[in-house]
Amino acid sequence: MSKVALISCTSRKKAYKCQARELYWESPRFRLAYAFAKLVADKIFILSAKYGLVPEDRVIEPYNETLKEKSAQERRAWGYKAVNELCKVTDVEHDEFIVLAGEVYHENLLPHLSHFWLPLKGRSQGEWIPELERLVKLEKETDKVLVLHMLFNGLPRLDWTMIDQLPYQNGIYIMFEKGESYHSMDRIVRVGTHQGQDRLKKRLRDHFVKEDADGSIFRKNIGRAFLNMTSDPYLQVWEIDMHKSGEKRDYGHLIDERLEAGLEAKISQYLRSSITFVCFPVDEEEERLRLEEGIIATLNRHPSFGPSNNWLGLNSPVPEIAGSGLWNKQGLDGQPLSDNEVERIKWLARFGNDSYRNNAVHRARVQRAVNLVITTGKPYDSERKTADDVRNYIDKLLREAKRRGEDYIDLVSGDIHKQLGMKNRMPQVCRIMYEKMQAGDKVIHTTPSGKSSTIKIRYYLK
Repeated sequence: MSKVALISCTSRKKAYKCQARELYWESPRFRLAYAFAKLVADKIFILSAKYGLVPEDRVIEPYNETLKEKSAQERRAWGYKAVNELCKVTDVEHDEFIVLAGEVYHENLLPHLSHFWLPLKGRSQGEWIPELERLVKLEKETDKVLVLHMLFNGLPRLDWTMIDQLPYQNGIYIMFEKGESYHSMDRIVRVGTHQGQDRLKKRLRDHFVKEDADGSIFRKNIGRAFLNMTSDPYLQVWEIDMHKSGEKRDYGHLIDERLEAGLEAKISQYLRSSITFVCFPVDEEEERLRLEEGIIATLNRHPSFGPSNNWLGLNSPVPEIAGSGLWNKQGLDGQPLSDNEVERIKWLARFGNDSYRNNAVHRARVQRAVNLVITTGKPYDSERKTADDVRNYIDKLLREAKRRGEDYIDLVSGDIHKQLGMKNRMPQVCRIMYEKMQAGDKVIHTTPSGKSSTIKIRYYLK
């Protein structure tokens, strides 16, 4: 298994025939992408709008072409050619691909790759150079706490409304809190996971959605801090776990339901407004628990890691929390991460989040692509869209609208069907549009069948 970097070509080039890596050296963005690729990849190829897949040392003539100026059909043809070449020189099923290119360059490649990472995903071209500089710095950094912060600060940030967008059911979450920083980055304030399988989303809902502190130690600890801030004597009652039948039998009469309802609402408001998080997939429970402990212990043992003077956790009556700067009590004195475990976390956070696949359908699709190229030289049709493609496209539109600051976005089934290049799949598109609706969203237009090309739904973003 190899790590393969794919770098898109650039408009700035040398004016003479030379090796590909030299041809594009005029571009600062290419130089940074190449420097990063040299740090993380075993092989480097360039995605050339004219020549397709080009080994870095191949001698080529300068040219003036870009995929952005080509039609969708021309880009598909280019993609088929690049995939054909890629299948000959790499193992698309097992190799790991670092794709340093924009969407027009990778849109027809990714369906054929099992393991890929898009370091520049979601960033405009103006943001590529600073992000590449950050990635190069991360790869050269040896301080594990800095590495963890740089890694997790670079992942897509989520809030409580985005829990259902996670594409996996097992993993670790890393939380950040408004006002807390570490070396000019958002500071990690909590590390968590779940016991048992397929419970990641449920665990996050326990923290952010379900107002029951006895079912979430995080909520319990936030409540402790609030009560301790004002020396509220009710803290003694709050400490009791009323989920235990004996405790509720003996102390249930002490519960002040009105006070607890107000406190739970206050906790929810604080978590939803002040806490964001990132996640990465870890399928096996034993590994999840070990990496969770390792991250917590690594943070806790670092002499420069700690909270601001205004951190809410300083009000905690739990000395381990107030002293560590983490909303964690367990794992503080555990075994810190080894170098290999840090690399494992990097892999999971990068390749896991971008190319997470846990179904036989995708693996079969990739194998068909490989077999077809080998036997006929014709790539598999990557235009056959699945239900997940529709969901991901709608999620992308919602995220982009939210990033633009819009209050809502109106989506039309026919537009989605057309943009995805689908044929005779309108009922599926409509079904998924309805499925994506949340409380408050509105159907602006429908038809008797509810499955036509004119279905229009307004999705509210705040």
